[in-house]
Amino acid sequence: MNISVNYGSKKLELHIPEANFGGKIEPKQLHPISDEMQELGRVLDKPHGKKLAELVRKKSVCVLVEDHTRNAPHQAMINSIVPRLIGAAQVQFIITTGTHVVDHPTNHAIVEIIRKAAKHSKLAKYDILIHDCHANDVVNLGKTSRGTPVIIDSAAAGHDVYVSLSDMKAHYFAGYSNVVKNFLPGVCSFKTVEANHSMALDPRSTFGIHPFHPDPTRRDNPLADDMREAMEMIAKKGKIFVLAVVSSSRKVTWASAGEVEPVTAAAMEYLDETASFRITPCPRIIVSPGGYPEDKSLYNAQRAIELTKNAVADKGEILFLAECREGVAPEEAIENFYNKLKAPLDDVIASISGTYHLYEHKAYKFAELMERVGRIRMFTELDKNTVESVHLEKVDDPQSVIDEWISADPRVKILVFDQSNKIAVYAD
Repeated sequence: MNISVNYGSKKLELHIPEANFGGKIEPKQLHPISDEMQELGRVLDKPHGKKLAELVRKKSVCVLVEDHTRNAPHQAMINSIVPRLIGAAQVQFIITTGTHVVDHPTNHAIVEIIRKAAKHSKLAKYDILIHDCHANDVVNLGKTSRGTPVIIDSAAAGHDVYVSLSDMKAHYFAGYSNVVKNFLPGVCSFKTVEANHSMALDPRSTFGIHPFHPDPTRRDNPLADDMREAMEMIAKKGKIFVLAVVSSSRKVTWASAGEVEPVTAAAMEYLDETASFRITPCPRIIVSPGGYPEDKSLYNAQRAIELTKNAVADKGEILFLAECREGVAPEEAIENFYNKLKAPLDDVIASISGTYHLYEHKAYKFAELMERVGRIRMFTELDKNTVESVHLEKVDDPQSVIDEWISADPRVKILVFDQSNKIAVYAD
């Protein structure tokens, strides 16, 4: 059988004999909504709670827009929101980078989308900011009950209404990417994000668990609950309105709008139905994050490994397909993620038992997985030394790995995972 998987901006064609093919796992076939502007208009006109235009009338409004790392339908979401902000006294748009790169071409492209939408709708009183977690112009709102200092960009403070544009999917330690992430880490300082993300080391901080989940048994995620509390501290008495979508290749497949909890819970239910899988662990799996930008760096692509790791048996092998055209990680993450991962795996795990530094959780989780499995081989544009210095094995031809697996065990079953940054795998 010929199997096509995403890699960078192209497709890789792999051949797996039918007798060895265990299946291809990706988000269930979702048909993009043919007229997404009409659909977004529909959910905005019939929201959970008050309509957006009513909420913002003569109010100070802060619109939180996901940054360049999110493969979201930015244009459709922004164009549907802006005309409904005309009655606001003032609108502050913030690109919610968290600790991500600020000066990125795609962030500037999002800014241009906002400007064009504002001009078209004759929105006069507005500002646009790309959040910088190291900026000095901040407001300290105190601490969450778990001790996280809530320090935010001053531009995000004191608004009457907060509008969050959220493209939702599973998130390997925050439960799901959703409205709360636009607040923390979205508009928070480095210190705040570091304190919150230290909870990623807690095994309860994992995908599929979130305080807004409709199933009461799936709400105990300390990191996500800390985010929720921070969001409420940031908004204070202000109203929060969310436009939530689930997308595929930047096309809307599902949408809802209005009050935070009913909208977010409904999206989680939809994601559980379409992008969650129960799998009997298998000795050989192939994992693709889903192409660019999901595989733009090792730092980004690792999410796919975390979200599918339950599918690989102990001492099994993973073939990881990630282009990594932007290198191993953003500059600020190299030291505590990539460089830390160069140490012996036992040392990586032991070193994080003391004071936590941001990005160390990624090294810790990678090291834990590599100790459990036999090998992780990687097809990538990264050079051999870069790959192998962090305990991965670079391969020049993914098909040769498949052929080797079958030669060693003619009855082996091979599972293929694509768009893995948008799925969640649970062990059966």
